[in-house]
Amino acid sequence: MESIENQAISNYEKNMEYFSKEKKTLFNTINVFNHALENGDYTAQYDLEYINGYFDVKLIKSSNFLYARNSNDFSKELAKLVDFKKNTYTFEGFPVYNFSEEKLQNLDDMNSGLEGIYPLMTYYLENTKRDDEMKRIEKFIFVGTGLGFHIPLINDKIDADEYLFIEDDLELFRLSLFTTQYYKLAETSFLFFSVADDENLFLNTMKRFLHDTFFYNRFLKYSYFSAHSDDKIKQIQNALMAQSFASFPYKTELKKFTKPFELISDEYNILNLNNHYEDSIFNKKPVLIITAGPSFKKNIEWLKQNHTKFLVIAVSATLKRLYEHNIVPDILTHIDGFEDSMSHYDGVPVEEYLKNTTVILGPFALKKLRNMFPKENVFSYEENTEYFENHGFLITPCVGSFSLVISLIFNSQNVYLLGLDLALDQETGSSHADNDHVFYEESDMEKKDLLIDTMSLLKNVFPVKGNLRDVVYTTSILHLSVQSLYLTIKNVKRDDQNLYNLNDGAQINQAIPTPIEDVDTAIFESIDKSDLHNAIQNTLLSHSSNKLSEDDIISLKKRLEETRVIKKDIESYIKNVRHNNSNSFQYDLLGIVSDIIDKNGRETHNLAHVYQTYFKYIVPIVMDLFNTKGIKNEKRHIKKLDKLIQKELLLIVNTYEKAIVDFLEEKY
Repeated sequence: MESIENQAISNYEKNMEYFSKEKKTLFNTINVFNHALENGDYTAQYDLEYINGYFDVKLIKSSNFLYARNSNDFSKELAKLVDFKKNTYTFEGFPVYNFSEEKLQNLDDMNSGLEGIYPLMTYYLENTKRDDEMKRIEKFIFVGTGLGFHIPLINDKIDADEYLFIEDDLELFRLSLFTTQYYKLAETSFLFFSVADDENLFLNTMKRFLHDTFFYNRFLKYSYFSAHSDDKIKQIQNALMAQSFASFPYKTELKKFTKPFELISDEYNILNLNNHYEDSIFNKKPVLIITAGPSFKKNIEWLKQNHTKFLVIAVSATLKRLYEHNIVPDILTHIDGFEDSMSHYDGVPVEEYLKNTTVILGPFALKKLRNMFPKENVFSYEENTEYFENHGFLITPCVGSFSLVISLIFNSQNVYLLGLDLALDQETGSSHADNDHVFYEESDMEKKDLLIDTMSLLKNVFPVKGNLRDVVYTTSILHLSVQSLYLTIKNVKRDDQNLYNLNDGAQINQAIPTPIEDVDTAIFESIDKSDLHNAIQNTLLSHSSNKLSEDDIISLKKRLEETRVIKKDIESYIKNVRHNNSNSFQYDLLGIVSDIIDKNGRETHNLAHVYQTYFKYIVPIVMDLFNTKGIKNEKRHIKKLDKLIQKELLLIVNTYEKAIVDFLEEKY
């Protein structure tokens, strides 16, 4: 017994030594927990006991046991469940679609973002089956660790290069340090840990796990420890759907990077978002941001009574209802570039109704939308294009989160959020206030805890921290903004700025939960909106540019040179890529991938990003096809896949090159 205790203590010490060197955040978390145990600030819930030749965890309060049987036998059975099949205990890394030729000829603008990938997907699906076996498992996820006895058994079976360990119970994970040699596993594999993380920290860990070796992400095998909550299964599904390349495809990104040339050519005012706007009208008035979540509709009467006391920033999806109640926004925001979003303006007399409204449009917004407003009232901004030097940029997944962040950059001191639920209506399951919203979805709340197999930004429902209640249910598409704001607000919000979240929705980072009835509007004076419009215009004009500087033009010409260097790299790949076997082909493909996506800097990162977004789809598909046991006709597959890839590699660079050339020839 003494030797067993000594071995357990030795395991713990070696694990902590490994954590102290390689996983410092986790090491510090466990140390803080240890101090809480020692000081009596935390009462232990578990005892680690050795019974009849095996370890188990005793739940002190109930005297029940975690395993309640021989933990060694249980772990062997858990390891037996792990196989190399693509359809058992597997997460699909991203959705793959089988589009017919007819459907490919009739893509709408929202589906055209993957246009050049659909044929490759179709070919892949025609030559693989979901019950195929993999030759190797490169990445593996443990959902729940228990005491970890199953971990080395599974490693012996699959020998993966990377493991992600997920355990929500910090005390239980600490006990596993006595029984599991994580330090030894780290000698042959790279380890990721998500221990006692909330949904935002967990997403950050998942992003790291998915990012560097994205080419192995087509299928991710996992083991589920039955005592662990299955909420993390939903959060893994959410993390996979939240990958930016899946929600913002490569052709959409390409358009986002080239469309600003229209704005610059037509000399629209481009906002400088590099610094806060000091001494602006925004820090003198309370700001109310109105977005299209369920709380907007529920509080329309409050809004009717109080809107004149705020500087109102409203997203375009709220226009119809605002117009119906004679509420005129001071600033209108619209970032969507898809045709469907034009429906927000149906039945609204824009010219008269919004004549004193400043309009901020995303660089991707449709030209016909810009033309609906007086040019002097329209402002835009950059989304990571850096055509204007030191102008800053802003990337957000939705117009509501954009409106919040830009209000902080404008230096608003007190910002009130209405309709930015970022969660479902907890009773009806509605995602937005009105069912004509582009992304409106109604979920069955009676089934909110059920796991679904389908990958869907709209239908994957899971619990997160609530604003006015402990827990609310949201969807992957809504949670994109929760996560974006979690990361962005801490970099933008100053200590003297206040955010008040009035919504019965998700918790927003650094926003104060505030029931709407607690807002003392009596202390606010009514605002002269005519004077306000002039003040807003003057503030934004003083922080914007409508022409490139000489240095900007030099940079753009250098961008063209760098684009042509990438084009030569692609042409070299096309000339030299080997088709004799799958290993050589994959090596050459990963070579051009690495050459392009490693490029960084003002003149190269846009094109590199488009290619990375493209590669994150196609490379895992290619790798998985050749990682399929029993795959035949390798050379035929190589030639077919590479033909499709070469075509799109050239199309991307030629499109980007032409956009720059056309702009320079027209303007300079």
